[in-house]
Amino acid sequence: MSVEKETDTLLSSERLLFYDEIREFNMDNEFLLSGYRTTSYVWAKSIGSVFEWHNETINMHSHLIGSVVFALLPIHFYFTLYRHIEVAQAIDAVLFIVYFFGVSICFACSATCHVVWNHSPYAARFGNRLDYCGIVLLMWSASLASIHFAFICDPWLRSLHWLFVSASGLGCVFFTLHPKFSNPAFRELRTTMYASLGLFAATFILHSIYLYGYAEQRKRLSLGWMLLMAVSNLVGAAFYALRWPEIRHPYKFDLVGASHQLFHGFIFLAGLIHYKGLAVAFVEVRGTAHTC
Repeated sequence: MSVEKETDTLLSSERLLFYDEIREFNMDNEFLLSGYRTTSYVWAKSIGSVFEWHNETINMHSHLIGSVVFALLPIHFYFTLYRHIEVAQAIDAVLFIVYFFGVSICFACSATCHVVWNHSPYAARFGNRLDYCGIVLLMWSASLASIHFAFICDPWLRSLHWLFVSASGLGCVFFTLHPKFSNPAFRELRTTMYASLGLFAATFILHSIYLYGYAEQRKRLSLGWMLLMAVSNLVGAAFYALRWPEIRHPYKFDLVGASHQLFHGFIFLAGLIHYKGLAVAFVEVRGTAHTC
């Protein structure tokens, strides 16, 4: 083969592809029409694409950055909150750290999924399951501290709700690891499953309000912030499920502004809002005015 033909072949293999040119295992969103990486079968090429421009670049970097941010938040929590509350307990710090690293690991799993997505069918399936298990980990870790503050005066009920949420999370992981689950046809079912886990995890809110009253639990749970967090999550999930705006504007949002990128942004925002809510609840529960 001549040098000219070799060069043409290389350029052709490295160019970004249209949706109708990619392999079936990469066909996740039929409304995202361009900007696809070629199938690599080489780990170094897939990893190297983190530093290239394509329709997964923002998905990768948004959660790589998010993972680092949440991995560093324990430092912020300690110096701005924990060391200033004299009656703070070790379990408070442990639960905040579990939350921070739960979110950080979730975002790292998400970024990994997007990085390996073009490697091979096996790698794409692995990345999918890793991504969904990370989401379950995020939701589980986010529930633990809130349950802790909701039942701060009743360790038995706190442990019971921890058990319920943990069992639900394990069930979701089992479903996630099922071989058929990563198929794009399960998009709506995936969204419904995670919404159901969130609703199940939130039953402790209703239970605690029934036991202690809304006025008390509004402070213990920082319900205003938690409502804002839920709205951010639901808006992100709606973008993901509806595949808007690319469904209405072909090609315009393939590289920047696609539904999955918006989903990432709202989930990151929800994580920060949840931290703010937990911080407010922590100050309320461990403040000198709070009594059981």
